[in-house]
Amino acid sequence: MDESKRVYKDSLFRAYFKNAENFVQLCNAVTGLNLKASQLSENSVDEILFSSLRNDVSFSAGESCFIFFEHQSTQNLNMPLRMLFYLSLLYKPQAGDNFIYRTKMIHLPAPRFFVFYNGKEPCPEVSTLKLSDAFSMAGDIELTVKVFNINYNEKFRLIQNCRPLHDYSVFIERVEFYLAAGMKRGEAILAAMKWCIENDIMRDFLKAHEWEVFDMVNLVWNEEDAKKFYIAQGREEGLQEGRQEGRQEGRQEGRQEGKMETLLENIRNLMETLHLSAEAAMDALRISPEKQKELSPLI
Repeated sequence: MDESKRVYKDSLFRAYFKNAENFVQLCNAVTGLNLKASQLSENSVDEILFSSLRNDVSFSAGESCFIFFEHQSTQNLNMPLRMLFYLSLLYKPQAGDNFIYRTKMIHLPAPRFFVFYNGKEPCPEVSTLKLSDAFSMAGDIELTVKVFNINYNEKFRLIQNCRPLHDYSVFIERVEFYLAAGMKRGEAILAAMKWCIENDIMRDFLKAHEWEVFDMVNLVWNEEDAKKFYIAQGREEGLQEGRQEGRQEGRQEGRQEGKMETLLENIRNLMETLHLSAEAAMDALRISPEKQKELSPLI
């Protein structure tokens, strides 16, 4: 297989639901609207933060609403804050550069936010995240994100009511099934693709994008394995460094400098290998916000 295809950055979810027909079916299922694909236009929000935190799929429905989809394989309680960042960047061009001088009301599209979760941690069929949950006291702004568990379950209403999402969930379930049966990752992906095509699951998409799908799915699993490895490695090195320093006596300044350099090296390794921002790398290593402020200028 051509290794150059490894640079293909879209997740399978992103690629599948950037198709307007698939998006509108899922959109109507979660919002209760009755939109047509011809009413939608894709929003450009790829440069919102850093590459690992870009918005997955976002469309505008005329001038009436913005609809944001985000796919997650780990539960993230900060999704309302992330969605707020996405929204602010889309509202900026809507308002125009001179909006601070305008006195008449600027009409804005109403936003809707949805997360689709298919990780291994327990998660209810439907739940809601609120920005206000992060406040230490009552505030004057709210943003809610509806979270759907899309691990395949024939009893989940959304999976049964939306054919594209049903097919996506079945495909991921088949990959997991073959992995659990002992297949190697590449074999499991190809077996899942073959089974789905034979059973009319994502058939047209899989046949049209066979190698792209293989690379997208394989890349996701490789990145997850790499993250676990580097996070574990970083923590172990930190523990070893601490034990070594504990055996030393005196030279307090030298010990602190050595510990700091080890920590910085672990952060840089995560950033380079997994293309994370400094903040995301430090979050992965569970570095406190106070310590992050101290380390950021040194990275």
